[in-house]
Amino acid sequence: MRLLYEFSSFFIDGNVIEDKQTFLTEFAEKLKFPRYFGINWDAFSDCLTDLSWIDSGNDFLIVYNNSHNFRTHQPEDWHIANAILLEAMDYWTEQGKKMVILLL
Repeated sequence: MRLLYEFSSFFIDGNVIEDKQTFLTEFAEKLKFPRYFGINWDAFSDCLTDLSWIDSGNDFLIVYNNSHNFRTHQPEDWHIANAILLEAMDYWTEQGKKMVILLL
């Protein structure tokens, strides 16, 4: 038996991410976070585990290109961001959906 998934896909350009602010802004723009997004870690987590504004019954695929840029320049912030991304994937699994995040 072969399972096929349909994904709502998002491309994160790590070349424009230099710090926490640009990381959060890039994700907010690409995933079309609502205007009320507070540009902080708690709001980032809340939005990643909501995504109700994405009109799709599909699973989620996030391709994060050049992720090492943020990871190597801001390791403490990367650690927080990575934890939130992992928690979001777990959350969506519990909801019966997939969230796949590819770090390139």
